[in-house]
Amino acid sequence: MIVVQETLDKLKTSPGVLAVILTDLEGAIRYTASDIDIAPPVIRGMILSFAGYMQQIVTQLQMGKLTELTVETTTGRIMMVRSDGNVLSVLSTKQSNLGIVRAAVNRTLKELAEAS
Repeated sequence: MIVVQETLDKLKTSPGVLAVILTDLEGAIRYTASDIDIAPPVIRGMILSFAGYMQQIVTQLQMGKLTELTVETTTGRIMMVRSDGNVLSVLSTKQSNLGIVRAAVNRTLKELAEAS
């Protein structure tokens, strides 16, 4: 678990990252770090609810399973990635470099898979 904590702490320190939340597929929080004033369980619930709605759309369109979701807003981004029984959610500023954040998320997922 220490490796998971260190890996996710490193992701949280990426430029522009405001929050990192790792849950299992049922929504139980395994890790959270946030600079946002909203409680992580509330953030998690909203993201998973939106992802569930998006999965319904994907299913209706017969496009398989939702594996990654990126939402662009006027002030930031919300990324959600499902991998190996976990859901990793990352909130970042609009000024953050999307490529760098995405690379950090992919590196984090690889490290988490290796730690399992």
